Amino acid sequence: MKKLSVVLAILFIGILLAGCTSQQAAPAATTAPTAVPTVVATAAPTAVPTKEVVVVVVNTTANVTPTVTVAPVPTYTITFTQDLNIMPDATAYVKVGTKVVWANTDPYKPHFIQANDVQTGSYFGTMSSVDIPYGGSYSVVFDKAGSYDYTTGPFQPQTEGKIVVSA
Repeated sequence: MKKLSVVLAILFIGILLAGCTSQQAAPAATTAPTAVPTVVATAAPTAVPTKEVVVVVVNTTANVTPTVTVAPVPTYTITFTQDLNIMPDATAYVKVGTKVVWANTDPYKPHFIQANDVQTGSYFGTMSSVDIPYGGSYSVVFDKAGSYDYTTGPFQPQTEGKIVVSA
């Protein structure tokens, strides 16, 4: 029994060593395929005409998700200049949904706008004056038709302005 174990161990080691050689195995020989003649049977012509089949393909897209496109907000800019002008004018005529921007380009002093009534004050966020420093701006989107009165400064006398919003 001991001899059998020794012989099996030697055989096992020999098989392992045989697989660890550095020589590459020769590629297996391949045989070229032989051409087999093919016979194609054709149908004999018939006296019955063939019927034409028309296939209509309808291209549908399942689960179409609409894409929301945000429309740009129209803008109207009122500019305070260093020579105490208001460009184009303190009164603006705009459509509902327009953003009115007061911009200060006067490098010497801040300007302000102040609501003349509660309706305009609700858009300005206050009945007190809103200061606009040099290079700064203040904007309001008017979403309801109406006439909105305000005062601008520091002009002497102060300038009365109006935003007229139409539908």
